[in-house]
Amino acid sequence: MRGLIVLGVMMLALPAAAQNTVITVPTAPCADPPRPAAAAAPVTPSIAAGIVAARNRNFALALANFQPLAEQGNADAEGAMGQLLMQNCTGLQDKPAAIEWLNKSAAAGNIGAKDLLGAAYMTGNGVPLDDNKAFALFSQTAAAGNAVGELSLGYLYTAGRGVPQDKYQGLQWTVKAAEQGNGGALGNIAGAYMRGEILEKDTDRAAYFLALSNQRANPVQRAELMGISQQIRQEVSASDLARATSRAQRWSPGAGSLREVLSDANDFRRRKQASN
Repeated sequence: MRGLIVLGVMMLALPAAAQNTVITVPTAPCADPPRPAAAAAPVTPSIAAGIVAARNRNFALALANFQPLAEQGNADAEGAMGQLLMQNCTGLQDKPAAIEWLNKSAAAGNIGAKDLLGAAYMTGNGVPLDDNKAFALFSQTAAAGNAVGELSLGYLYTAGRGVPQDKYQGLQWTVKAAEQGNGGALGNIAGAYMRGEILEKDTDRAAYFLALSNQRANPVQRAELMGISQQIRQEVSASDLARATSRAQRWSPGAGSLREVLSDANDFRRRKQASN
């Protein structure tokens, strides 16, 4: 996955009351943390309270909120349990149990759980690496309009993993994710304009999409885009970078807002075919 953004960090978008919220836990290597002391069971467990606890790094309290609901069959809580137990640096990591919870949640239709399972199969994290299963899961979440699924499906098509390689199809899915404001997808489009494989090399366009990405990417995505960012900064003047940043501030996400990228790709493909 070098040079492409997939998930950045393990994070789960929870539907229903927790829509658009994520639990984010650092994934950098860490010394074996002790298991946190058990927290008293809340009188009324809730996913929202569990998310707040996790963000405050009170992982025992997060577990105390998620687990009772998950054991009652709440699909969102099952997904949250799966994510929490997949994380390192929490003292709670238990990948076999995490996969079990994610499977239960995904079977109930939880999109976030499907994304996490797809990422697990794509990287071999807690399960044997299986590109076919990853492709099947991300196909489902992308079809539901999930930006992480669209971005990940774009990567699989581009890399030819779990599906015959089709860089144009990969770009189509990447654009769908980018039109939702996904910082990783916007960064991947910047990279495509720099590489000149599916889009004609255009450093000005690359700088513009990098600026869009920088405005929306999380810190991990920015770190993963460091290579393409450095390349663009080497080839684009400071004044042109400033203009790209100013222009990017006027863009708003939305379906069809990046249709010109696919138009550029079609034009580039026709020119290549005509020259052969």
